Amino acid sequence: MGMLLTASHLVLTLFGPAHFACASVDIPSIKLHDSTRIPGLGLGVYRTKPGTETYNAVKWALELGYRMVDTAQMYENEASVGQAVKDSGIPREELWIQSKLHHDNHGYQQTIDSVKHSIQTMGLTYLDCFLVHSPYGDKLVETWDALIKLQKEGLLRSIGVSNYAIRHIEALVKHGRPLPTLNQIEMHPMILDERKDLVKYCQEKSIIVQAYGSMFFGKTEFLSHKRVIDIVQSHPGKTEAQVLLRWGWQKGFQLIPKSVRRHRIEENMNIFDFALTDEEMASLDEMHGRLGAYWDPVNDARVNLGETEKYREDL
Repeated sequence: MGMLLTASHLVLTLFGPAHFACASVDIPSIKLHDSTRIPGLGLGVYRTKPGTETYNAVKWALELGYRMVDTAQMYENEASVGQAVKDSGIPREELWIQSKLHHDNHGYQQTIDSVKHSIQTMGLTYLDCFLVHSPYGDKLVETWDALIKLQKEGLLRSIGVSNYAIRHIEALVKHGRPLPTLNQIEMHPMILDERKDLVKYCQEKSIIVQAYGSMFFGKTEFLSHKRVIDIVQSHPGKTEAQVLLRWGWQKGFQLIPKSVRRHRIEENMNIFDFALTDEEMASLDEMHGRLGAYWDPVNDARVNLGETEKYREDL
């Protein structure tokens, strides 16, 4: 697959000695190009109901040893995430909490106001990362400038994007803006071939791919594919979900699997005690199909810059 990292290359290039100590699993960290470190695996709360469902999922994850949570303005559960973080008693500096900008909130001042509102809603004083959720909201450069400003003010430790294609990131580069640290995209074996150029581009630019949809959206018809089942049978005690997450890990992706069941949340973090062979990785690479579960701004969203000079920070 060209620039896709091998497991051995991954260890040498992405991870230093820093790990996020957990109750049952030692989760390696990934050093981003801005020198911050993000846990290699965290909890996603997409389509997790605000209130008790989100609160419990985050509470259980933190009890089990997760130290990273990914939410979004669009999910409408930021407050529940923040309350669970507060109630956990875990020192704030040990956690990585990130959210994402709703496409209705693009634009320089609107971005600043909405990010500050998210931080306030979560009951926190800063976020570890904020992502532009998609390019659909247009005004890509001025929206990015707002995140740069918030980062300089100490409200955000790191900034990134989500569902961006090469053309969207290049719009920032061509206007002299710093690169995002993360690009959160749908990523699993069935979409790898379609997005191999995007993955290669991100790797060449030291942008970490943060994968969602790793476990095929839980769809049985894909989880029970013969290629997946054959590999599961070669790793006693491991599940289809763990095999798919391990595939993503060995590709060099940061992972944010979602679950609202405690035993599944625990299962998803137990992927660091086994490895897939080169043959098993290649077999999964050959899977093709469509989940039909997610939007596709990578392919569908236009490039609209908004103001390119008015809000330029002193970079």
